[in-house]
Amino acid sequence: MKFGFFTTLADPENKRDYQQILNDLRGQVVAADKLGFDYAWLAEHHFGPEGMGNIPNPILIAADLAPRTTRIRFGLAAVILPWWHPIRLAEDLATLDHLLKGRLEIAIGRGVWPREGPNFHPKADPRDADANMSLFREQLDVMKKCWTEEFFSHQGEHYTFPAPGMAWKHPMFPADARWRDGDRITKMNVIPKPFQNPHPQLWQVCSSQSSIQFAAANGINVMLWQPPPKAIRLYGEWYSEARGKATGKTVAAKEHMAILRQIYVAPTMEQAEAEARQGASFTYLYNNPFRGLTMFMNPNEKPCAGMEMGYDFLEERGNVIVGPPSYVVERLQELKEEAGIEHVMPDMALPYLSQRQILKSMELFAEKVMPAL
Repeated sequence: MKFGFFTTLADPENKRDYQQILNDLRGQVVAADKLGFDYAWLAEHHFGPEGMGNIPNPILIAADLAPRTTRIRFGLAAVILPWWHPIRLAEDLATLDHLLKGRLEIAIGRGVWPREGPNFHPKADPRDADANMSLFREQLDVMKKCWTEEFFSHQGEHYTFPAPGMAWKHPMFPADARWRDGDRITKMNVIPKPFQNPHPQLWQVCSSQSSIQFAAANGINVMLWQPPPKAIRLYGEWYSEARGKATGKTVAAKEHMAILRQIYVAPTMEQAEAEARQGASFTYLYNNPFRGLTMFMNPNEKPCAGMEMGYDFLEERGNVIVGPPSYVVERLQELKEEAGIEHVMPDMALPYLSQRQILKSMELFAEKVMPAL
């Protein structure tokens, strides 16, 4: 199994100043690098008066963290395409790939919190799924052109590049037919191209059949937020079928899927639950108005009377894995066998925990859980 340390830098009520948040993150990622975690995944969120928007630019933060590490790969999970200009994003990501010398993977997403998207683009509101998806797919298309074509043009519903009427004339350089027709600019050249050829591995945060099939058909790996094992296995079947059709080859979904889980490890169950019960369920409770209980349902299952979001509900379904090393190994082994998953993203920097508790949990995970799996 592969393990990717994941964080949103959530700090309910903003109890730490931003310098402390960054210093704590640096300590966590340096520890993850030394302890043998495969990835450090950084989320993106904005406008968080409750303490939920502490990574507005994961690209800059990855650039700061990378020189402090030696081997761990950095993942952006996710870069929300509708919140960026596609050319600027392509430039920034390609530059980051060079700074990291190829230790970069990129998850893309559409966004889920409605207060974020409309402030960046009028079509970015996740509540308007059709407009948001149209914008997302076009931005992805532009970004790939920037990375893979020496000179490119684009005309779509939302963007036209080069901008209409662009002209360029310079006495030092005659017209170049690759991008100019006389003085008229016909194509654009984006520098740099990524360090990795043709570009870093792409992932897509998915929660629907259409998104999973789109990712598979386009050679994009899938990142699943929190579904239960039976749903994960079904999603894997969708992925394998769609990618198989696109490539003409048999594809094992487990090689192209990752799953997020809140994890905390302590010497005993009593200590683990006492320390992490509140923090392990916080993210779910916060996101419940946007995602709802259906995110956690097995195929053909529906929410029933008395079912409500909370620690006990999440623990029973394996979304929060809190306990001693032997218990965590058991739950992750179940996830591997029942869901067919081999890439887990442990969210271990849980709210309300001290830096000491987080680092100790990471150490126990690396020393007692990872080797067993």
